[in-house]
Amino acid sequence: MITLDGLETALLQSLSEADPSTILQNFALIEQLETTKKTAQDISEQQAVAKDTEIKINILREVYRRVAAEGAMFYFLLIQLCIIDKMYQYSLESFTTFFFKAIEKTELDEDDEIRVVNLRSTIRMTIYQWVSRGLFEKHK
Repeated sequence: MITLDGLETALLQSLSEADPSTILQNFALIEQLETTKKTAQDISEQQAVAKDTEIKINILREVYRRVAAEGAMFYFLLIQLCIIDKMYQYSLESFTTFFFKAIEKTELDEDDEIRVVNLRSTIRMTIYQWVSRGLFEKHK
């Protein structure tokens, strides 16, 4: 927008300074007008693409929100295990390591809903296996 604003300001300045009787022969002014017009059109096209991209991102954010919510729930449940025994203390860093490993392990799918189901299932199993390896026998 700053570029377009600068071009429009320069064009208006040139138009106000131009001689009205020779304005049609002023090729520099005509070129400046064409440049401003082309830049305005490019910016308009880029804004349309950005708006479409924003809509797609918002839709996908809502689709994957369930995965994020489940991940958060697992973490907060996990940190409550220290109530059972002081030895069960897990860091956010270690949790995110296993969380991202689960995401990498999950097979890709074209359908976002199937992908979310696969992600949730893989995250559950990965976190379960990680935590169950560290549990005492009496707590299993």
